[in-house]
Amino acid sequence: MTPSMYERVKNLFVAAGLTEGRIVQLLFFEDTRKATDSFIVFRPNGGTPIRKDLGAEHYVLVDVIGPRDKRAVTAQAVQKIIDYVQDNPISDSCVGQIENMGGIPPPIPTDEGRIVFRLQFACLYGE
Repeated sequence: MTPSMYERVKNLFVAAGLTEGRIVQLLFFEDTRKATDSFIVFRPNGGTPIRKDLGAEHYVLVDVIGPRDKRAVTAQAVQKIIDYVQDNPISDSCVGQIENMGGIPPPIPTDEGRIVFRLQFACLYGE
């Protein structure tokens, strides 16, 4: 079975070193309750109609969640992800073409003092 697109994007980011130092999670964020932990969560977010033998866009949300009170470090990690995707839009044949949608959104604070950036990517893929 072929992995879902959000899993393929996770594999791409792991291989590129973009998840280093972060706990990688799929679908949902599960806090470890350790203030020093940081996370990256991959989940699907819809897309365009998928038809046999035609390309389609698969939307993937990537939540970058920082350790408590480490806002600048988290913002730098987000910029590194954006820069990588801009510089390497077609670097993985399992993902197809990947591009960031909407740039860097406003951060979301959590009750625990973490900062969250919710990035969205569109992956144009077809076989």
